Amino acid sequence: MDMTTSDPLVGSTLDRRYFVESRIAGGGMATVYVAHDLRLDRRLALKVMHASLAQDPTFVQRFINEAHSVAKLSHPNVVQVFDQGEDQGHVFLAMEYVPGRTLRDMLKERGRLTPRDALNTMAPVLAALGAAHQAGMVHRDVKPENVLITEDGRVKVADFGLARAVEQSNQGLTRTGTLMGTAAYLAPEQIEKGTADARSDVYASGIMFYELLTGSQPHTGETPIAIAYQHVTEDVPRPSHFLPGLPPEVDALVTKATERDPRYRPSNAGQYLAKVLEVLGRLPEDTAAPAGPLPPVAAGASPTASVTAPQLIAGGAGPGTENATMIVDMGGAGFDDGYGDDDYPDDGGGSRGRRGLLMGVGAAALALVLIAAGWWFFLGQYEAVPEVVGASPESAREDIRTAGLVYDLVEEPVYSDEEPGTVARTEPEAGSRLSPGDDVSVFLSMGPRSVEMPDLEGQNIANALADLEDLGFDPETLAEEPVDAEGVPPGEVISTDPAAGAEADREEGVTLTISRGIEVPAVTGQELEEAQRTLEELGLTVTVTEEESEDVDEGVVITQSPDNGSTVGAGGAVELTVSTGPPGIDIPDVTGKRVGEAKDLLEDAGFKVKVERIFGGNVVVSQSHTGRAPEDTEITLTATPGGIDLGDTEGNGNGNGRGGDDDD
Repeated sequence: MDMTTSDPLVGSTLDRRYFVESRIAGGGMATVYVAHDLRLDRRLALKVMHASLAQDPTFVQRFINEAHSVAKLSHPNVVQVFDQGEDQGHVFLAMEYVPGRTLRDMLKERGRLTPRDALNTMAPVLAALGAAHQAGMVHRDVKPENVLITEDGRVKVADFGLARAVEQSNQGLTRTGTLMGTAAYLAPEQIEKGTADARSDVYASGIMFYELLTGSQPHTGETPIAIAYQHVTEDVPRPSHFLPGLPPEVDALVTKATERDPRYRPSNAGQYLAKVLEVLGRLPEDTAAPAGPLPPVAAGASPTASVTAPQLIAGGAGPGTENATMIVDMGGAGFDDGYGDDDYPDDGGGSRGRRGLLMGVGAAALALVLIAAGWWFFLGQYEAVPEVVGASPESAREDIRTAGLVYDLVEEPVYSDEEPGTVARTEPEAGSRLSPGDDVSVFLSMGPRSVEMPDLEGQNIANALADLEDLGFDPETLAEEPVDAEGVPPGEVISTDPAAGAEADREEGVTLTISRGIEVPAVTGQELEEAQRTLEELGLTVTVTEEESEDVDEGVVITQSPDNGSTVGAGGAVELTVSTGPPGIDIPDVTGKRVGEAKDLLEDAGFKVKVERIFGGNVVVSQSHTGRAPEDTEITLTATPGGIDLGDTEGNGNGNGRGGDDDD
């Protein structure tokens, strides 16, 4: 069907640069066109947002921000973003044009892929997602429709960032119940909590891997809500449930990626890719299941399939490997070597005896092979979680890594009888068997939940609270109950609940009964240092503000708040206002000036002036005040002839020690 005839954008030019040639695809959020870049003379794909989304400025801004992030992501398996723009209400992305088809188209054509082809397809997809995860980006909508396959077989992942931009817009899509991403590939945490991280992309990749192997999705239903509900409540079945000959390591790749609890999945696509490449590298060539529709066994919900010895030796584990029981029938009906009884020559009974011996040896050898193969598939390919409870985090990390597992330290500590800071427990617990590269969650101890209550009677409340916090009690669980107690200093602990020596639950907390408050003493009129010492010895906190005063000497307390006689709790604050002395103004320095000029300067500044002349001097050699002084302060000037310092002139006997008041 021609999608271009009625599309008004076809034949137009956006941003005076991108000529829209034809429409090639449409979706719930955008329409994709083939366009020609008139500036660089190249074909590209133009993704134009739907008008309903483009009208939301918050969405547009988020979309632009995401486009910038994706444009920085340079990887051969990622569809590149060249440009972003807006023209006449059309918000668009200019992207790499990938001629070819989608992975969905390939699945429709082939039905399903062989294990080797499925692994080879998943590897570049995971490489693209891994590069994004390393850059701090999450795809959020991994599905076959977003995987493009070029004409020469290269795989590219598209639509990075688009789901997130819509998810966070003010359109309220998630608030009104619309699940971003295709329901068949949504991780349980996206459905339950609306959150997504790298492990959500891993889950979707595991679902897609399942679909490549089996040709169908693991969860189906009448509505997207019904499908989403199954992701939350039901495990993804093993592909071998429908493909009995599937190698168990391929089976495990799907199972591990689709764990409902994200803690048990690979932490990112790069880690999952490493496992895929490891399995691909050791996958025997003859394990490839035929492509095309599934055999009739796939139609049943609980198929029954037998596993022959050649299958098991070659790598087939059969259905239900987690709880499988291996039965080897050593009787003639259970082992057929391809020959009937008449095919053995009768030499008087010896041949039949030798034949029995050979069959016995053969059966025993087969049993050993089956036992060895069974051990490998059910035990040998797994690693045991080491015992690290009680060890330091550094030692535990080394032991877990040595075992071929991934050390995952959980941020929040837990109650434990182990010493605080050491390993309290692991998930899975010690001895559990995991695939190489699986995560082991390590929880550190914050000590036991219950501790022996110390004897705090007679202590200052501030010290008592500090002791309890040192024992691991949350300050918010510690309550004070003030009471009047004759003869007990204010702020002193009278009793505790639980009592001293009893078991105290660190979650339930402690109630401390204390003598009611601390009575604030009077410190007004005291020197600041003395007042501070008095208050701090009572466990009070002192804050100081300064204020000028004409009546109170510098450094002396003018007022206090709360006033004396008030009661405050331990550690309560008392504010002291301290005098800086009378308010003052700057005194001009008139030394060396003639008396007349000096008097003018000082009087203009607001001071009174007294002049003392020696030998009729008219040049100021000293002044009685410097710095700052209150207005109208009298300042005495001493003047000598020519400003000469005559030293001590007292008692010189010439009768002319004081001159007149000339200003000359």
